[in-house]
Amino acid sequence: MSTPSYEALLDRARAGLPENPHRSERFTIPTAEVNYDGKSTVVRNLKEIGDQLRREPAQILNFLSREFGCPGVLDGPRGVLKTKANAEQINTKVKEYTQRFVLCVECGSPDTHLDRDARSAPMIVCEACGAQRPVTVRRVQVSEKPKAPVVFGETYRLTVEDVNRRGEGVARKEGFVVFIAGARVKGVQVNAKITRVSGNAASATVVP
Repeated sequence: MSTPSYEALLDRARAGLPENPHRSERFTIPTAEVNYDGKSTVVRNLKEIGDQLRREPAQILNFLSREFGCPGVLDGPRGVLKTKANAEQINTKVKEYTQRFVLCVECGSPDTHLDRDARSAPMIVCEACGAQRPVTVRRVQVSEKPKAPVVFGETYRLTVEDVNRRGEGVARKEGFVVFIAGARVKGVQVNAKITRVSGNAASATVVP
């Protein structure tokens, strides 16, 4: 039995490849059509973008919401972001989404699908070359707010550094601003009982 020629083996391999109607050399990343509704940004053609990328519009909207740090709402074929973003910013994120969650890293093909049955994490599977890679979601680092050096209900001995327009003494404890009702003389020390802690400031009142 003769051994098949190289050309015959190559033709057989090509015949076994899946059809690739959206070859990467003809693929262009879809452009978002953006307008505004009050303080919200509307992507009018979100469903069309999803169809072109073969991804659910909700998944794309979730990505945009995460990137812009705002809520997102599906409204029929549209996606609504509860923030103001210009068309260039939206399209930059659509491009980033496509590169991270659609295009094959091996051959550049857009013909991929998500395999959610993987044990560890969802996988992006290329239908053109068979390459697989895990879906990685960039984690947003949230810095913890520094703990206030004062506690509600506690009393501290503070020096009045200034008096504001409301007639409150302005003092600081470890850089933390405390507004003291009843302390109207600059430079004196008072016993200040904390009545409110909010953000990077606190309110207090003078006690004996």
